Amino acid sequence: MRALLLSLVALATAVVKANVIVDDNTCYRNKVLDVCEPTSLCEYNYNIGDLTFNQSCRVKDGVNFYPQQIHLAFAGKKPGTAMTVSWATFEDVTDSSVWVGDYEDTLELVDTPVSSASYYSDKEYNLFHHHAKITGLKPRTKYYYKVGSRGDEKYTSDVTSFITARPATDDSTFNVLIYGDLGDGENSVDTIANVNKLTSDDIDLVYHLGDISYADDDFLALKQAAGFFYEEVYNKWMNSLMPLMSRVPYMVLVGNHEAECHSPVCQLSRKKRNALGNYTAYNTRFKMPYEESSGTLNMWHSFDHGPIHFTSISSETDYPGAPSNRMTPWVYNGNFGDQLSWIEADLKKANANRANVPWIFVGMHRPLYSVLNSENDVPNEQTALIQAAFEELLLKYKVDVVLAGHKHYYERNLPVAKNKADLDGVSDDHKVYDNPQAPVHILTGGAA
Repeated sequence: MRALLLSLVALATAVVKANVIVDDNTCYRNKVLDVCEPTSLCEYNYNIGDLTFNQSCRVKDGVNFYPQQIHLAFAGKKPGTAMTVSWATFEDVTDSSVWVGDYEDTLELVDTPVSSASYYSDKEYNLFHHHAKITGLKPRTKYYYKVGSRGDEKYTSDVTSFITARPATDDSTFNVLIYGDLGDGENSVDTIANVNKLTSDDIDLVYHLGDISYADDDFLALKQAAGFFYEEVYNKWMNSLMPLMSRVPYMVLVGNHEAECHSPVCQLSRKKRNALGNYTAYNTRFKMPYEESSGTLNMWHSFDHGPIHFTSISSETDYPGAPSNRMTPWVYNGNFGDQLSWIEADLKKANANRANVPWIFVGMHRPLYSVLNSENDVPNEQTALIQAAFEELLLKYKVDVVLAGHKHYYERNLPVAKNKADLDGVSDDHKVYDNPQAPVHILTGGAA
C-alpha cells in the first residue's frame, strides 16, 4: 500500500485594471495591512498637500533599477541541490547578481551567470527578466538570499528565505498548494491576500496549472478596452504574489491564456502581436527546470519533490488536434517540438524509478475528464483529443494522479481508465483509494 498526504486548494479570481505607466499612480494603500503596495515598488512618502493615504503612496527612488516580481523555482537534476531565483527590472541592470547565506547576516555573492531578456518594449516601457540558478545546495535546508545590482546596494532586494526540495528519502507529511486559473481582479483580492500569508513552513511549493494572470483579457475591463494593458496586468499580478513567490517555489505549466495578447490594440499592431505571441511572455518570465529534465522551455518539463515525480505537459500545443489558441490574425502558436516522445521518455524513466520516488503526478491545464466536456460519460470536443493523445501513456506508465484546471470549479473522479471507473482498491463508500489501478483525475480551476 502506498500512502500520501497532500493538500489541494481551489481558488477563485478574475481580471481588472492596471496602470499604464509605473509612476505614483501605480501605488495604492492596502487597507488591511496599512502599507503601500506593491511593496517592491512603493513606500509611504508624505508630501505637503496630500489629503489621503493613497496620495502619500509613491514609487521608491530608482525604482527602474529595483528588483521586483521576485519568484522561485526548483532546479537541479538532483532534488534539493539547486534553486532558480527570478526577478525583473525596468532598466537593464548589467551587474544583476544574487547573494545567498545560511543566515540573514552571512550572505555571500554567488558566482553564477544571470541571464537577462526583454521580449517587449516601446517608447515608455521596457522590462528585463533575470534568472539565476543557485547550485551546491543541500536538500530540505533553509537559505537566505537577496538579488539586485552588485555595484549599488540600494538597488538590491530585501533579504528573504527559501527551503530547498525534499529528498526522496523524506517520508514526512507535507503540503502543496495546487490550483489553476488564478488572475488579477476583484475576486482575487482575498485569495491573493490569503495565499500571501503562507510561508515555507506551511507549504513546500505552489503548482499553478496554467492560466496565469489573464493578462490577455486586459481589454475586457471597460476602462481598458481601447488601450494596451497586457504588460501592466501581468506585472501587477506578479508583484501582488511576490510575498508568496519569493519564499516558496512557484512551479507553473502552460495554459491557453498564456498564448498571446489578443486585445484590439495587439490585433492592430504588428509589433505587439509578434512580440507577445506564441507563449513568449510566459516562457520569458518563468524558468522551470526544463533543461534538467530534457524538456522544452516552460512548455513541458518535470521535477521530483520528496516521494513525488511531477510531469508538467502542454495541453495547448504539440499533439494531434492541439488547439491553436489563436485569436490574433497572422500569429501561429505552438510547434515547440515532439512533446509526446518526451512524455513517454519522462514517464518511462519515472516508472522505472518507483523504488526511490514511488508517486507520479501529471499536471496539464485542460482536463482529460470533465463533466462539462463529456457526453454519456465519454469525453467530447477538445477533451476527446486530449484523451486520444495522452491517456494511453498515463495508463502505460501507471500515473497515480492527473491534475488539471481550465474549468473553473473543483472535480475529483474515481480512478478511471478509458471512460470507466476502476474500483480495484476503492472502498465501498468510494471515499478511500488504496493503491488504485488507474489514475485519479483532479480538476482544480480556481478562477471565478
